[in-house]
Amino acid sequence: MSMPRLCSRLSLLLLTPLLVVGGCASLPDRLALEEVEARNCLAAFRASDALIAEQARFDQGAHRVPAFPWLRSSRFLASFSNELGDDREKWGQWLTLLAEEDRQARRHEMANATALPHDSGQLDALMGDLAACGETLNEVVMARRDLQSELRQAVQVPDDYRTAWRWLGVYPVTRWFVLIGVNRLHADQEAALSSEHEPAEAAEWSSYLAKDGRRSTANAAVNAPFSTDILRIPRPSAAEVEALFARHAPIWRIEEASESDRIGRVRLASDRHAQVDTEEPVEYRFLSYTRFGDEILLQLNYMVWLPERPREGVFDLLGGYMDGAIWRVNLDLEGRVVAAESLHNCGCYYMVFPGEGAVATRQARGGEPIFVGPALPNLRDGERIRLSREAGSHYLIGVDRASPQADVIMPIREAGELRSLSSEGRSESLYARHGLVPETERRERWLLWTMGVPSPGAMRQPGRHAIAFAGRRHFDAPRLLEESLRPRSRED
Repeated sequence: MSMPRLCSRLSLLLLTPLLVVGGCASLPDRLALEEVEARNCLAAFRASDALIAEQARFDQGAHRVPAFPWLRSSRFLASFSNELGDDREKWGQWLTLLAEEDRQARRHEMANATALPHDSGQLDALMGDLAACGETLNEVVMARRDLQSELRQAVQVPDDYRTAWRWLGVYPVTRWFVLIGVNRLHADQEAALSSEHEPAEAAEWSSYLAKDGRRSTANAAVNAPFSTDILRIPRPSAAEVEALFARHAPIWRIEEASESDRIGRVRLASDRHAQVDTEEPVEYRFLSYTRFGDEILLQLNYMVWLPERPREGVFDLLGGYMDGAIWRVNLDLEGRVVAAESLHNCGCYYMVFPGEGAVATRQARGGEPIFVGPALPNLRDGERIRLSREAGSHYLIGVDRASPQADVIMPIREAGELRSLSSEGRSESLYARHGLVPETERRERWLLWTMGVPSPGAMRQPGRHAIAFAGRRHFDAPRLLEESLRPRSRED
């Protein structure tokens, strides 16, 4: 990789090329004073950041690590920061994963800031050069204990709560009123999940199932236990991941009373306005990881979007533009379902369902309780989990098993696509400042701001889901399952 070539590429893309070329020539920073190449690489990342900042195109999913611009963190990756010791191999893998988080986000950012298509050769070349620079900078960190010590602190992801808002809203008092509402909601959820559901007189059920139209992978072989890396993170092959997603794909069963109850694909209109096109229903998928006891679990995330949650009247606080949900399946190294979770895309209505690898446990007192639903049903060969959702609110009101048949067969899309949606030769993220989807705010924010959550009820980017009002809890917390479940023992 040629540093002058990289500087030239960046300067051609930036609106202030003289500033960037000067930065690439000499931008001193204590991270790499001993190496000219590393110092120039650091300047190249700063130049890329300058372009992204000028166009206001920062991706809000992963945490940008202060003073380490080629790295980004997640709550899961941050959980390893004090487990590496002096093991060079562990440090190398950890840094590689942090750099990969940055590459994924930065590619979306650069595409959005420059109008270069994702399959552009110019974008490929630029990202390839930056990837090589990231490896150079990681070698510097590997050689310096002072930087390692600083990085351990810098990777910690700030929570998505505003403490000042809580003080202004007299949180110690107002939280108790919120907890009363949460307990009532949980009672309603328990009643709903324990009963049979038939459509209202003016509605009917529609079912959706996502499949890869090119081939069937639901019954493809998966080698278990999965292979793991030096950090014990599961690393199934790409074919195995595809097979796992196909095998555990849920049937989305929705009570349909209006157009608002139809799954669709998220698009950008000509005015940059996001909308859900119900003429083309799709399911978005992404992988994540969590920790449970001594194991690291593989998480299969299935996401859908709907046009809106219709307001039921002038005083409806919960309705608004766009709605959606995530169903997440947690697998152990043997491929067994430890638990599944449900969440609306606003970070609301979190629910957990024990699988064969977990049982409910006593939760800590004082905070917001987690709703633990009934154990997942045992599936016979070929059966799928079926998720029944109520019209309008799209509340989850049923989890049972069914044969893999549906009214609508949906194609599959990568959830990362939402971070760079194309429209008329330009692209931009569905998620804007703070990782929120513009125009999806709810009226409930005028009451619940005292809990410190920015814009309660608004749709959010994965990685920015605060899922409790009383206390602090995140959907991507590395030990979230342990707050309500424990590993199943032989005595259970």
